[in-house]
Amino acid sequence: MPRRSTVHEQALPTKTLIVDNGAYNIKAGFASAAPDSTNCHIVPNCLARERDKRVWVGAELEMCRDFGEMAFRRPVEKGYLVNWEAEKAIWDSTFLDTKSRLHV
Repeated sequence: MPRRSTVHEQALPTKTLIVDNGAYNIKAGFASAAPDSTNCHIVPNCLARERDKRVWVGAELEMCRDFGEMAFRRPVEKGYLVNWEAEKAIWDSTFLDTKSRLHV
């Protein structure tokens, strides 16, 4: 007699996250029945390092006041993702940080 497999049905997510991972900006938001410009969030797709070695990641750059002596690194060059570690740090900060507006 064939064995019955137990299939665990997972509930569908209540929110759907839509992401456009661009070279300079990440545009992301949750899908809704009535699209609105407030649903879309734009996050810089870069890391910045100050002279005192403090690193600013993605949306944290909105809080920065002085960009004079910062070194910027972008994980995407000429349309290709060249630095996976930097992109992962930006995604973690944008989507997994509990303080983020796009926390999943």
